[in-house]
Amino acid sequence: MSLKFKTLTTLILCFAGLPSLVLAASLEKAILLNDHGLTMDAKRELIDLIFEKGSKADDKAQAYYLLGNIAFGENKIKVALNSWEHLVNEYPNSKEAKLVKERITELSEIVVGEAKESLNNAIARSYLRHADFWSKGKSDIFNIDGSWIPNVEAAIKWYDKTIKEFPKSEASRIAYKGKLTTLLGWEETGRYGSSYGIKGNFVKYMPRLLRTFEAFEKDHPDAPTLQAFRYQIAQVYWNQKYWNFTREWLNKIIEKAEDNDSFYRDLAERRLMKVEY
Repeated sequence: MSLKFKTLTTLILCFAGLPSLVLAASLEKAILLNDHGLTMDAKRELIDLIFEKGSKADDKAQAYYLLGNIAFGENKIKVALNSWEHLVNEYPNSKEAKLVKERITELSEIVVGEAKESLNNAIARSYLRHADFWSKGKSDIFNIDGSWIPNVEAAIKWYDKTIKEFPKSEASRIAYKGKLTTLLGWEETGRYGSSYGIKGNFVKYMPRLLRTFEAFEKDHPDAPTLQAFRYQIAQVYWNQKYWNFTREWLNKIIEKAEDNDSFYRDLAERRLMKVEY
């Protein structure tokens, strides 16, 4: 037997004795697939991981959690709940189970039809099918009339809840962004359209905007949207003709940019050339 053939045979035998590292489902791979929009491949990878005999319990718990997250993002509430219920039942002591355990009931309320109770009684189930046939034009999604409800305050309540319960996380960063844009406000079109946030009440909401931005900057000092929000604050002051505050915030943008020739640095420098009007 030649040396080359012996070496090849030895390598084959060595690899045969190793765990199937290449073929094994990977949590990291599933996350990467999902990040790149390959959702179906990510779900398949996670399901393979759950049913793989050699998978760790921690990885399986995280796989159930991620499957629920993906389904929830696709608005498949029932599928998400099923994944998280499996997680809680099979891995009750995992950190992922603790995260969703108290929220399963709350999530069940989002869509009426997505959290139907399972019925073991075939006769009762048939009755319900008859009823559903005649009322198939109904919607299982509730229509909520928000008239006279303070939109800004209602939105901020949930942004603040996210920031508090998931501090310094990706969810917190997104919540800060939502809260800041809510405080910046908007205007409804039409003759009787209302204005919200700063666009409706500068005196009430401007201090809250500044406090929120300060907290955002502290919790997420590397957030890519910081410069954009600094410019929005400068622009609010500019619209109110507070020229000194406008210059202050424009100069903050330039200071934070340091030597980088960025879009917002260039924009701030151009606005500084003509602030008062």
